[in-house]
Amino acid sequence: MAAKRAAVNRGALIGGCLLALLVIVAALAPVLAPDDPRLSSGPPLQAPSRAHPFGTNDIGQDIFSEWLWGARASLVVGLLVTLLSTTLSWSVGIAAGLWRRAEGPLLAVTDLLLALPSLPLYLLVVVAAGPSQRNLVLALGLLSWPAFARVVRSQVITLRGESYIEAARALGAGPWRIARRHILPGTFGLLPAKIVLTLRFAIFTEATLAFLGLGDPALKSWGTMLSWAFAYPLLFLGDVWTWWVLPPALAIILVVLATTWLAIGLERGPDRRLAELIDTFVSLLVASTTRSPLRPGSSRPADATAVRRPGTVSSER
Repeated sequence: MAAKRAAVNRGALIGGCLLALLVIVAALAPVLAPDDPRLSSGPPLQAPSRAHPFGTNDIGQDIFSEWLWGARASLVVGLLVTLLSTTLSWSVGIAAGLWRRAEGPLLAVTDLLLALPSLPLYLLVVVAAGPSQRNLVLALGLLSWPAFARVVRSQVITLRGESYIEAARALGAGPWRIARRHILPGTFGLLPAKIVLTLRFAIFTEATLAFLGLGDPALKSWGTMLSWAFAYPLLFLGDVWTWWVLPPALAIILVVLATTWLAIGLERGPDRRLAELIDTFVSLLVASTTRSPLRPGSSRPADATAVRRPGTVSSER
């Protein structure tokens, strides 16, 4: 068991380091790129050299510069989709778990989106709206939230039945105070794994759609690099594919592996430090903004929601 936990921790550490490296590369792409990826900078199909570490493509563009800017484009799409999807799914899950009147309609929409096949739905939306980065982010972000919304709703329903919630309600605490002081902080432990998995989904799906020709043609991404490479008819007749296909393909594979390792570490790690840190920080922040003063002559808080919980709401489930 100890060896398994150590392996999970090592995997999470490696995944986190790889993602951090991706962020650094994406942020420094304008500095690190030796050439403009949109312009021809050398002979076509030149093998890797000191001037072109990854060689050039069929029109003489530097593949290393394309790869760096592709990391930037993929990360921007991934982060925007993650922000939109996580915010929407968390909000819908909270609303469905707290308000019974909203539960039926929200669950109906959630079940409808879960029943539809994902990739054909993304293809249909992007084709109808037009291939652009904005449309891709909106399509992926607005259609990838249902599964996590149900997870958040289940967590809210579980927290509603806890003894400290019942005690606070019996002492006169209102539903808004209970939600803000106790239920909402108890759901933040779910967010780290959701963020990592959504980032993996967004980067991989963006590369897939761009490979199919549905990405933004004005942007360089790993998917568009693969799309243009496979459009070259003589790609596999020589060794051109080794410096044209492998860099973006290996980058996508490494991102998928890194996010998977990190998500497993967050879900199965022995102490889940990142999730616990976020949960504790949010709980302290909410408590500091809603703490009520003591009544004169009383040693207990006047607010009924100040009833101490029998234990902190842990994200280990």
